[in-house]
Amino acid sequence: MLVKLTEVCSRGAVTSQQNFLLREVFINPDQVVMIREDFRTRELNESGLLKEGLNTDHRFSKLTINRGQTGTEVVVIGAPAVIEEALQNLSHKLLKG
Repeated sequence: MLVKLTEVCSRGAVTSQQNFLLREVFINPDQVVMIREDFRTRELNESGLLKEGLNTDHRFSKLTINRGQTGTEVVVIGAPAVIEEALQNLSHKLLKG
């Protein structure tokens, strides 16, 4: 089962005038190896640089996802405890058979 979260993505190259977008991402909870708070994204949001109309009280988490010998990182909306709960709740559900 996958968990649907909202990812914060940057458009284009890393410059002083970065543009960001929000999109849905589906995560396999079994592949998440680390969750930590992303203060940089929170600061960008508080400064109004992420997305117009996005609540400035949001917290953000960076997920590290297992890809064999390496990992990939994804920034999502939600505090680490909230994301952890979402990932754990899904893994405890039983499929009806």
